[in-house]
Amino acid sequence: MAAGVFVGVTFASDATSNPPADSTGTTTTPTASGDTGSTAPSDTVVAPGSTGAGDPACSIPEGEPFVGGPSVPMTDLGEANGLRVRGALYPHPDYEGNPWTQWGQGLALSDGRFYSAIGDHLGADGNSYVYEYDPATDALAMAGDILSYVDHQPGSWGYGKVHAQMVAGACGEIYFTTYWGTFNDLRFGGSYNGDLLFRINPFARTIENLGVPVAQHGVPSLAGSVQHKLVYGEAIDPMSAAADADQGPFFVYDTESGSVVFEGPPSPHVGYRNMIVDGSGKAHYSIGGGQLSVYDPETNSLSTHPGTMPADWLRASTYPSADGWVYAVTDEPAIFFSLSPTGEISEMGSARGYTTSLALDPDGSRFFYVPDAHGGAWTTGAPLVSVDTATGEETVLAELNPLVESTLGVRLGGTYDITVSSSGDTLFIGMNVGALGSEDGFGDVALLIVDLE
Repeated sequence: MAAGVFVGVTFASDATSNPPADSTGTTTTPTASGDTGSTAPSDTVVAPGSTGAGDPACSIPEGEPFVGGPSVPMTDLGEANGLRVRGALYPHPDYEGNPWTQWGQGLALSDGRFYSAIGDHLGADGNSYVYEYDPATDALAMAGDILSYVDHQPGSWGYGKVHAQMVAGACGEIYFTTYWGTFNDLRFGGSYNGDLLFRINPFARTIENLGVPVAQHGVPSLAGSVQHKLVYGEAIDPMSAAADADQGPFFVYDTESGSVVFEGPPSPHVGYRNMIVDGSGKAHYSIGGGQLSVYDPETNSLSTHPGTMPADWLRASTYPSADGWVYAVTDEPAIFFSLSPTGEISEMGSARGYTTSLALDPDGSRFFYVPDAHGGAWTTGAPLVSVDTATGEETVLAELNPLVESTLGVRLGGTYDITVSSSGDTLFIGMNVGALGSEDGFGDVALLIVDLE
């Protein structure tokens, strides 16, 4: 796929080199002989499949079994501009959230399942819930809640959000982190010493608490390198967040050793909302003024990218395409740009509004987004937009809000969670929703499934 012609200046980078021939941004499952088996884009999970669950070349530790919970069937909502849409409100416990929200991107598995999370947004005793959509039942079911896997002391600070995206591991496991529901009056002590890293084994159907990666910090952003078996995180000090002077390290967690193997300096570091991982597995995070710090897993070190983004800090990015291209969007203002396999940054034009999640079609030809993430998507119809990666041209595929209002009886506040299936024929979109007649697009959460073919 060619880069096309974009508006803006490109910068050749010696900090982000060409990916090796076998680093294509795919999740690869080893076979018993050590050869590679099936592949899929790195936002999907490939099951051990042909290797069998007992293959020592690709085994996943098991945690505690799913505790389960309520389940709801998906409802056919009709068609929006010729696209079939199904949807359901997330089934959650019958207590008042503050409010119920979703802030992180889920993960699609190659077998059609989709994992995601919502939270109650509470501080003390806050809780978040993990969900599985299974196409075999066409239902959205609770898999478990965080406090069931934590030795929580009542009254201690809890885990009211899963803010970071879920990340695929090399053997089909899933990693995710908690995040405080609020930093207002946050207190360490009791059972709370910072936010937690978890591993899901979707084949054994277990969840494992891996502990606090960076003590007395929250983790609002997560990414990973499948080929290096690493999880990347941005950890933020709640006291700096409360003072509107964010500080905290970028960190690297080794999934094989089960330990943090690198921490960057607490500053400069801004945004704490997204990291680009390129086709070679390098991580890029915002350090202000449009600059990116680049972590190289081969040298276990940081450098500064010589180019700059078209705005101050990074808000969302895609996984690498098969040929190593990544597409991203900034905040303040929201501008799309590409990162080439050789590290060149090229502006692609403005987004239609605040954009917090992007999904790249597996063939690399386009990516998808829904603008106005923070409560106001309904005011413009909640358009599902595709962007041509070669030209930057945008196409509104459908307006989702009118369909949802008339069927589910809620309005769409916006999404932090848009994910495409490995086949490229389905989009999973988690939406914060509000009551009809309300100016607030928050209060509950819905999952929409859009059939693209």
